[in-house]
Amino acid sequence: MGSEREDSLSTDRSVSPDRDTPTEGDTSKDRDTSAGRDTSPDRGSSTERSASSRRVHVRKLDAVDTLRWSWHALTDRPELVGLVFVVSVLTVVTPDGVSRTAVGEPPQVADWAWPVYVALALAVALVWGVTYANADAAVEERPTSLVDSITSTATRLPALIVTAVLMWLVTAVGFLLLVLPGVYLFHRLVLAYPACVIDGKGPLASLRASWRASRGNVGKLFAVAFTYLALVGASNVLSGLFGRGTLASGVVSAGLAAGAIPLFGLAFGHLYLESSRNW
Repeated sequence: MGSEREDSLSTDRSVSPDRDTPTEGDTSKDRDTSAGRDTSPDRGSSTERSASSRRVHVRKLDAVDTLRWSWHALTDRPELVGLVFVVSVLTVVTPDGVSRTAVGEPPQVADWAWPVYVALALAVALVWGVTYANADAAVEERPTSLVDSITSTATRLPALIVTAVLMWLVTAVGFLLLVLPGVYLFHRLVLAYPACVIDGKGPLASLRASWRASRGNVGKLFAVAFTYLALVGASNVLSGLFGRGTLASGVVSAGLAAGAIPLFGLAFGHLYLESSRNW
């Protein structure tokens, strides 16, 4: 990215002062690390990467600048759009597996549709996780391939799924009490997903990390999440113009999701990083 983009996005990736002072022989290596580059051929494990990224200070942005940063990061990673589009195409075939029955009776789901629904759920979790991993790389200006992002995120899927279940159970309790507690709990815990992927935390540790990272940021998280939900609503209206359950409607919906999911996945990844790296 150019200097103009960095100034407009106000992202400060300077090294925190608690790092050890480098020796003369390590000067060039540390200079590369502070710039977000690694000269070694092997990036190492996700734990090593997260330990390295904790040395990076990420300046806090408001909701608008967060989305602007996300947009610029996405323009450097157009392959994310293609990945989400391929996954979203699965939604085109799933309606064919559901047959409407009489009023008051549950719909009938074809046997072949269940594996497709399971695959779709796993794929959606995967693509969101890939966007969080790319947010971490974008903050450090560290190059990463789509294959590497998918591979590293796939290893986090079991923990990510358990994290999602726990997060929604807690949120559901809040909604059972009143709407506002449910909304509040959702925005305090939504950063558990990037915490799980970026820092390799377990489910409970991810929830705790989200609670800590979202402290004082509920308003900003709500603004970003509300914008995403508004776009999803507009997408449903637009795709509905082509007829519910039609091929054209499915393709339009997949195309809109291909832009929205990576855009907001990168945004939520940055929201987690800007808080967790400034503890």
